Amino acid sequence: MTKQLKILHIDLEKTWRGGQQQLFWLVEGLSKKGHKNFVICRHKSELFKKLSENNISFFTVKMLFELDPFAIYKTANIIEKIKPDIIHLHSAHAHTIGLLASKVSKYKPKLVSSRRVDFNIKSRWKYKSVNKIIAISEGVKKVLLEDRIPEHKISVVYSGVDLKRLENVSGDYLYEEFKIKKGQVIVGTVGALAGHKNYKNFIKSAEIVKKVIPEAIFFVVGKGELEQELKEYARELNMSDSIIFTGFRNDIPQILSIFTIFVLSSYKEGLCTSIIDGMASGLPIVATDVGGVGELVNNGVNGFLVPSRNPELLAEKIIKIIKEKDLWKKYSEASKIKSKEFSKEKMVDGTERIYTGLL
Repeated sequence: MTKQLKILHIDLEKTWRGGQQQLFWLVEGLSKKGHKNFVICRHKSELFKKLSENNISFFTVKMLFELDPFAIYKTANIIEKIKPDIIHLHSAHAHTIGLLASKVSKYKPKLVSSRRVDFNIKSRWKYKSVNKIIAISEGVKKVLLEDRIPEHKISVVYSGVDLKRLENVSGDYLYEEFKIKKGQVIVGTVGALAGHKNYKNFIKSAEIVKKVIPEAIFFVVGKGELEQELKEYARELNMSDSIIFTGFRNDIPQILSIFTIFVLSSYKEGLCTSIIDGMASGLPIVATDVGGVGELVNNGVNGFLVPSRNPELLAEKIIKIIKEKDLWKKYSEASKIKSKEFSKEKMVDGTERIYTGLL
């Protein structure tokens, strides 16, 4: 067994999204391997609630703005109290506070930062000041290299999913809930309703698909600040009756089990664990070829990759898979096989290797 490590994880986001899920699974997995984990989060955040429910050791820090001196000094005090081997910075706000706190603190652990998005970085000094950056895909690593971050500082560890929770599930109750027929074609997407996800691309492609496959229904699963704007756009395209906005759901495996096909319409994407969930559920994928998505979807093997902001081509590929039953079956089986490469266990092992490599 590797040496027992003491790790302090920092995440100061209020919401629960992919990054918080990865942090939770990482802490869970590292604890099972005998490592000691502590988390710094915001009071009453979604992460705070999840850690409380699962008896994971954590501290809260109140952060009013990114360079909040009180948050920095409180974090520095926690570092000196715990004396961790590693500080893992899981989000953009965490990166700033954790980095400055480590500079103030007398105790100097190794610093690891996770980079989950393929946007260009704004503050190069932040990323040059850590010992290691974990990019969640080769696509994210490519952007960091373009931003002149030294290659020796970057390691790729793919985000993982809980493959077991996607096995042997039934979503039959959803047909009644959403007033849809069993066997109806359901084209779905899952994710926060954020700008880079480009849901208008999805809605526009849905309008095109509907003209060819009138019985098709479309699911948008997730919540976010763009919800009303997207519903209004669906109304403008006379698609309100065909697009179901489910809001936030806790039953994603069951929802995926009734989908016919999974679609991603983003123009930016670090990796997208929702695609992995879809693959593990045996769904063919039609996705925009952005960020790390091409590392999940092999074009013509488990689905199709299309350029971003091209709803016509997105729709064309969705229609092709729905109409060609043999193709659907082939891509479904390939998706299941490919998903095995992206388990949460592999993510934990890869992160642990980076920690031990630094020490």
